[in-house]
Amino acid sequence: MSKIGEILRLNIILPIAEKVKGLKALQWYHRILDMNTWPKEQIIEWQNMQLRDFVRHAYEHTSYYRELFDKLGLIPNDIQTIDDLKKLPVLTKDIIRARFNDFVPDNIDQIPHRKDSTGGTTGEPMHYLTSEDTWGYITAAKMVAWKTTSYKYGDRFAALGSASLFKKKASLVRRIYDWIRQEIPLNSMSLSNELCQTYINKMRREKINYIYGYASSIYLLAKYAHDNQVDVSFIKGVFTTSENLTPTYRAMIEKTFHCRVMDCYGCRDAGVACYEVKPNEYYVSYGSILEIINPIQEGMGTVVSTNVLNYAFPVIRYDYGDVIQMATTQKTYNGQVITQVHGRTSDVLQLDNGHVLTSPGFTILMNKFDVVAYDIQKISGSEIKMQIQPVTGKWNSEQESILTREMQRFVGEGCKFSIEYVDHFEPLKNGKRRYFMNDLSV
Repeated sequence: MSKIGEILRLNIILPIAEKVKGLKALQWYHRILDMNTWPKEQIIEWQNMQLRDFVRHAYEHTSYYRELFDKLGLIPNDIQTIDDLKKLPVLTKDIIRARFNDFVPDNIDQIPHRKDSTGGTTGEPMHYLTSEDTWGYITAAKMVAWKTTSYKYGDRFAALGSASLFKKKASLVRRIYDWIRQEIPLNSMSLSNELCQTYINKMRREKINYIYGYASSIYLLAKYAHDNQVDVSFIKGVFTTSENLTPTYRAMIEKTFHCRVMDCYGCRDAGVACYEVKPNEYYVSYGSILEIINPIQEGMGTVVSTNVLNYAFPVIRYDYGDVIQMATTQKTYNGQVITQVHGRTSDVLQLDNGHVLTSPGFTILMNKFDVVAYDIQKISGSEIKMQIQPVTGKWNSEQESILTREMQRFVGEGCKFSIEYVDHFEPLKNGKRRYFMNDLSV
């Protein structure tokens, strides 16, 4: 895509499409570019102002927050700044599931919105509403972040994933956006060697120079190309999402494609959109305010989010089930910065003896063993189990003894460690992989 093509899309085609459909991505795109130049103090003041208006709306128009504030003896004016959020309790998915209607504002007919739901990766799907303003903002945040790479808006890119990245029955709005930004969906639910080669041929033939998708799927594609010495020099950039980008995955992707890898972290129901603009620096979009609760160490713990733009379904201090590491000091960005994404709270295992394990953190250790894939599970505060798919004919009792000894050192005294062997692991219904694959070429 030439610079002229990008200009045409951003200045003629997209404005017409948004005017016809009443969307706001382009408005937010220009506004975010401007906000990127603001001093940090101005960003905080903007967030505080948005927070005050948002809290007032939640109190005046939803029965849940009116009841909550009255029960706590609070009024909207008691929440003036981000620091005041601590006066309110954490919101959980169970509460939203049980009281969905109480979060829907009584003036919802005046708020353009769309219905949505979580993928149900960790249990029952949760339904919620997303305002068009929020959708436009999150779309724009991605446009701004991708702009920091060699990608130009309108460059063709392959979206490697499943139904959570693209839908067969996409809305007219989604189809318009996909056409404008040239997204090419490729299903990665079952990536065989033959399918990997088919996708690479398609990308080469159709001049698709960028890949966006599940971290594990892109890893498998990269590993196939690497192991079979397939030329993929036409790929200029990779954007991983939806899963933890382990060191093993990143190393193989970078080694194969020889290009920049930007990890994209977010949560649609929380209105969170973060992009690894610089190595180990995920820039948090201004529309969501993140806090760390239940800290494991300084800056690290369970994250809760307040999306100050989603008037269609106000959620404040929402615990969406992830553990992250926040930067305590930073100078390169005027908003919040995440330095590491540890994954779901179930991936961070806190033991009774005080030891803390992160499942993705064992990728370097596991590369020493003849293991195809593995998963680590917390049975109790004093018991850890590792499921292993061993390499047939290579795994032996000596490796089992070494791994057991190493893992026992990690889990510490008073904690039992055991190994369970499995024939294979299966992706979830949404295509995500809740296990970790090993790079046996290391």
